[in-house]
Amino acid sequence: MAYEPRSPIAIQISGENSPLLFTNKRFSQLSDTFADVNGWNDQDHEPEPDATQELKTLLKLVYPVVVTTALEFLPGFTCIILAGHIKSPHTQQYVDAATLSTMFMNITGFSVGFGLTSALDTLCSQAYGAKRFGKIGLYFQAGLLIILTCLGPVFLLNWYSEQFLLHMGQDPEVSRLAQTFSRWMLPGMPFVFLYELVRKVLQAQNIMKPLVGIAVVGNVVNIVTGYWLTYHTSMGFEGIALSRSLGNMVLPLLLIPYFCHHPHHLTQWWSGWHLQQAAGQVGLFLRLGVPGMLMMTMEWWAFELLTLMAGVLPNAVVAVSAHAVQVNVNNLIYMVFAGLAVASNIRVGNCLGANAPKQAKLACTVALTLTLAISSTFSVMLYVMRGEIPSLFLNDRESIERAASVLAVWAPLEVLDGLNAVVQGVFRGAGKQKVAATVNAVAYYVFGIPVAAVLGFYCVLGVEGLWLGFGFGIFVAASLQFYLLFKRWTWVELADDAQERTAE
Repeated sequence: MAYEPRSPIAIQISGENSPLLFTNKRFSQLSDTFADVNGWNDQDHEPEPDATQELKTLLKLVYPVVVTTALEFLPGFTCIILAGHIKSPHTQQYVDAATLSTMFMNITGFSVGFGLTSALDTLCSQAYGAKRFGKIGLYFQAGLLIILTCLGPVFLLNWYSEQFLLHMGQDPEVSRLAQTFSRWMLPGMPFVFLYELVRKVLQAQNIMKPLVGIAVVGNVVNIVTGYWLTYHTSMGFEGIALSRSLGNMVLPLLLIPYFCHHPHHLTQWWSGWHLQQAAGQVGLFLRLGVPGMLMMTMEWWAFELLTLMAGVLPNAVVAVSAHAVQVNVNNLIYMVFAGLAVASNIRVGNCLGANAPKQAKLACTVALTLTLAISSTFSVMLYVMRGEIPSLFLNDRESIERAASVLAVWAPLEVLDGLNAVVQGVFRGAGKQKVAATVNAVAYYVFGIPVAAVLGFYCVLGVEGLWLGFGFGIFVAASLQFYLLFKRWTWVELADDAQERTAE
């Protein structure tokens, strides 16, 4: 972890360094002063940006996010592994229940919370770029108010998830076990959402290092307590879910010693509770958060629909096996794209907030160029290794051959998947979640899923057809977003929007 967090901005007052830890009004006054001195409010005097320096800055942001994303992906695998090694005649039901519970909680809970908090991707990154640090604290409190409001419905849906799963045609015993699993996981959900809010705030300020360490400790707690509760106590299957909750609970708690050791990383943006002022930011937060939630849920639901369609194809066992290999490989690669998306979101948001449209455009261009190079490399690797990769997951020869065929079909589309992920990060940095959500709705549900169904069933292309159709949906999404970003809007307009947004 070579990236060093930013120190608080300080000014000379009476010969002393005084950090900007005052009221929001004081923040705004000082921010405006800095902006005028440095020429940030005058786009005509913005210096020409340096592409090499921008690439270095982007890379410093990318790799901590990729590592953190990979670590946050592990708890789901841990649950399945622990369930699969329980010595019981019901082991398969435990695995199915853990998988089903995780899927239902992702769709009805985590996608809602994570989607809503994506408003901070725009608000905090732009406020930091504009040096309006007091705004960051208000946005955080507004997000906290919204998340607390959403917790009730989310808890009810998952507490009584058995009935919903039964209506979806799931096995009664598996549905009952999934509900029990969800109930033990629910106590950790508020802690995850609180951590997500703080994480967004820190990422917007280019502070990445502590997040990696916290993710490591969270996984250690999850694995150690999971092993002990599952195999050495009477809890068994339920212990897996409780350990997941405990792992989630420690995430925000670990921020306490970090902030105690680095108090300026907290006091730079936190000046106490201002709930009345924060409530005034709820409307702005929701205008970005609700479309952000729709962006996420639409993509997640599209993947779930693809899985359901694979399950009703002819020779479903082979089709689902091949589909599962593709999903796992795609998820592993997507961690890199997710890191690039977050980095581009931060850089574009910071630059637009600083009223530097040229730098924002360069940040976008560098991020997309880097993504093109990385995704092209992955594409070639997938095609060349299409025969070997499935063997890491499967033993059946027919399933391996089918999975290899799917990888060959998907390999060139990996480039589009990467570019689409990163351009959506740019949209979040620019505050265009509503447009991106609309694009996703059209791309996935007007083009992607229908074309996948036609190719998979009518054209009898099977699981290869499903992924080819899904790739067409991604092509539509990426094409529309590239058109809007480079033809429909100007970076000066986006910078002006950011100035208006941070002034609200």
